[in-house]
Amino acid sequence: MTITIHPVAPGETLTSIARQYDVKVRHLKALNGLQSSQLFIGQLLLVGIEEEEDKPLVSNNSRGLTDVSSAQHVVQAGETLYRISIRYKVTIDQLKKDNNLKSDALSVGMVLRIGSNQPIVAPVSPQNTKTYTVVKGDTLSKISREHNTTIAALRSLNNLNSDNLSIGMVLKVSFSAGGNTFPPINPIPPTPIVVKPPTPIPIPTPPINPSNNSALLSSKNDTSYNLYQEIRLLNGEIRTFKLIRKLNGYSLSGQARTVPTHAAIAAVGLTPQVFNALQFCKKVEGHYDAINTYDVGIFSYGFIQFAAKFSLNPLLQSMKTHAPFPYQQTFERAGILVNNGKVSVASAPSIQDQVQVWEYIKSQSDLFVPFIQAGFVPELVVEQYRVANALYAVPSLSAMLNLNLANGARISAPVSSVLRDLETQALAIAMGVNLGPNYMALVLSEALSDLAQSRSIADIGFLASTSWRDICSHLIAFETVPRGDQSRRKSPLTIERARKILELGVPVVLV
Repeated sequence: MTITIHPVAPGETLTSIARQYDVKVRHLKALNGLQSSQLFIGQLLLVGIEEEEDKPLVSNNSRGLTDVSSAQHVVQAGETLYRISIRYKVTIDQLKKDNNLKSDALSVGMVLRIGSNQPIVAPVSPQNTKTYTVVKGDTLSKISREHNTTIAALRSLNNLNSDNLSIGMVLKVSFSAGGNTFPPINPIPPTPIVVKPPTPIPIPTPPINPSNNSALLSSKNDTSYNLYQEIRLLNGEIRTFKLIRKLNGYSLSGQARTVPTHAAIAAVGLTPQVFNALQFCKKVEGHYDAINTYDVGIFSYGFIQFAAKFSLNPLLQSMKTHAPFPYQQTFERAGILVNNGKVSVASAPSIQDQVQVWEYIKSQSDLFVPFIQAGFVPELVVEQYRVANALYAVPSLSAMLNLNLANGARISAPVSSVLRDLETQALAIAMGVNLGPNYMALVLSEALSDLAQSRSIADIGFLASTSWRDICSHLIAFETVPRGDQSRRKSPLTIERARKILELGVPVVLV
């Protein structure tokens, strides 16, 4: 039997939940000790499902899990989304996303696409690719990681039917990926809010063209080639910023300390706990007015390493959509434009390739100015939280844990229902930033299952009530043991994050 946890949503009844999982109402009542059929929103129900054979059934219209990214399944009479999710070892939410389903209803003969843990990647045009020759020890995972792409993209680009490689094989590799954080999976669209534009601040100089940015009052280098920029902020204040010279660019550590109000945070879909968890990520990844032009991120900006088109493009689009006036006064005045998620620069209109656009921006120090200004504009800071929540926090906290408890029961539950403390949720999001939500869930599933086994924990409630200190300590010990996928797990980063939480905790910024 497999046991999963179902949080009760508005309008759900025992009957509708039983129908969704293809179980009996009386079984739900017995498993949860219910004396009546009354439910409340947010209540966590245990659902026990008798498993089908471990070997997945494969029809003429579907393929096995070895090629799940392109599998199809034809719905048979009596089948439910849950039964299909068990069969292919994917989540119900993933099935809904991959097939644009608005409800759990299925019809006989419907063809479902079975999604994978990686995004579906469209074929890449030849001009955006380069070749790579396979050497001893290479795997698709290693190559995708080193070239900032995905296994799915490599398979699609090279028409691979398996993960087997041979020494000397020449692969096409996309170079249009950047950032030193994991590319977000299926980003969640921002929740629209209406922002009342602030009163325009008089600017003594007229609107500028990109080559004469009036917000940049002076720029000079010292003997160590550090860059000093004297910048006029939107509130009229003039400040000098020191950008530290690195091997391939500059960095500016965060200096702004704007904390959004409760209302602003709620308007973009965050709770105070998630906001505070993101503050921890801000400390370990950078700051919201940081500039980082020297690493593989092309132009990393903002806490949690907004990088290139994976997150900088949607961030600028979100700023333009929800905070149009301050966006116009910063980025548009500097000639950095965004339309339908595509960034362009007024001083180089012929550059359309998004990687090349960001390479150009990072080579022009006067274009750093709007990024620095934005760190001091509350409306633009809030947009960074909106996008960080959608790209990182929500996917990390809703990722599914697959746990093996001491009594042999296998339980699937979202991260947020097992890791409930601020400290453990901050840890999960920080891990998700570096590993991606799905691999983060895999690492946590293994560590928490090991904790449950070692302490003879047979109940998901007891596991969820384990102190955050014990969870962090056990994760450190678990990740210290060498494993074959150690590089993919980024164990040193995971250990460092958990150790920092143990030593310092997670400060509460917004009460």
